[in-house]
Amino acid sequence: MDHQQWLPRIDQARCTGCGDCIALCPTGALGRLEGKASLINAEACTYCTACEDICPAGAIELPFLVCKSAKSASRPKEKKP
Repeated sequence: MDHQQWLPRIDQARCTGCGDCIALCPTGALGRLEGKASLINAEACTYCTACEDICPAGAIELPFLVCKSAKSASRPKEKKP
């Protein structure tokens, strides 16, 4: 699986350059390039979603892959005394 496809996507046309996401990013994965937010250190991104949540322009999207288990979760059987 290509790790790049799961990184934050920043729509440069929608980004206002406010810098809220850059200031909030706990790992320094985001930075400013040409006045707009950009993913400058992709390896540092922990997928915390803080940037997506704070963006007032809705310019940041974090794609998710939803997986369902084929087996249902069950508790282990208790031993009888």
